[in-house]
Amino acid sequence: MAERGGSDHALLRMVRSLVADGWECHVVFPEAPPLAAEFLAAGAKIHIVPMRRLTRSGGAGYFVGYALSWPMSVLKLRRLARQVHPGVVHSNSIHSWYGWAVAWLERAPHVWHGREIVVQSRWALLVERYLAKHFAWRVVAVSAAVAAQFDGANVVVVHDALAPEDGLSPERAGQFRARAGISEDVVLVGAAGRLDTWKGFDVLLAAFPEIRRQRPDVELVVAGGPVRGKEGYAQDLAATARRTEGVHWLGSRDDMADLMADIDVFVLPSTEPEPFASSALEALASGVPLVATDHGGSPEMLQACPAGSGRLFRPRDPGALVEAVLSMLPDGPSSAAGRQARLAHLVGDPAAFSALFEEALAESGP
Repeated sequence: MAERGGSDHALLRMVRSLVADGWECHVVFPEAPPLAAEFLAAGAKIHIVPMRRLTRSGGAGYFVGYALSWPMSVLKLRRLARQVHPGVVHSNSIHSWYGWAVAWLERAPHVWHGREIVVQSRWALLVERYLAKHFAWRVVAVSAAVAAQFDGANVVVVHDALAPEDGLSPERAGQFRARAGISEDVVLVGAAGRLDTWKGFDVLLAAFPEIRRQRPDVELVVAGGPVRGKEGYAQDLAATARRTEGVHWLGSRDDMADLMADIDVFVLPSTEPEPFASSALEALASGVPLVATDHGGSPEMLQACPAGSGRLFRPRDPGALVEAVLSMLPDGPSSAAGRQARLAHLVGDPAAFSALFEEALAESGP
């Protein structure tokens, strides 16, 4: 995918780390990526090869088109591989079914990133489990919850991690509120992410009036843009937000580091399991307490942080969300100085991939 989603930012961090360790990185996108400037600045070489994404939104006709175009995309990718001679082929999503074939044809080790917990299609999961077991040198799962989907001995858990270039810090507090016209002393709850149907923003909006009834000094900010094909859902959420007192509906933002530093609690209300949410990592790196649904990778994310860094609640339960948020709010007004004094919590090791790729090269032989 060519998006500004968490997987693309995680790929960018991996490329930065690999280039710093002397690797030459060629990154292939299906179309011009929004993060092109960032990848180029990181030292990557960008290539565009048309590839259909795997989705249930297109219907039967779409899958026919996917099946017919898949061989041509693989041939184009192999032609590129013949030009750049990759020592390792990396696929950034378990839903990307192209890299395994190119790696197999080129006899190169295939590192396949598992960034998804597959709940939409049992059939797709069966295919991906088979391919991952037989056509990946390593399956890199971003959490133990993701790893549990696979049964091969080639699965390893490597948590996504933030890097200094991401700019997350409690010290940035005070900048976002000034730009957004939000008072310094307001207690601010925040949520951010792509506006997909399983992200749970509807649950948060349903719960917020009760949070505000019990704490009238609380306001809510929601940041994020729609997923392609689900713009109507995003419009419905925006309409609900406009009718809800105390809600700031922000849309897509390019100042997430400032926004994170200026909220008092971050909510991850996903109704389906989050693999290992980048937005939650950003909140913790900004010193923000995390309230998240009790499934997927969120529990192990909090286990890696000091006690009291967050709280889990039952999925799809607005009442449980209310209770969890209220328990994590500050007792009194917020302040920029107080937010700046919070401790950042960092999870994972951004330099973990160089050793993994070196091992792949060593095992593949000369």
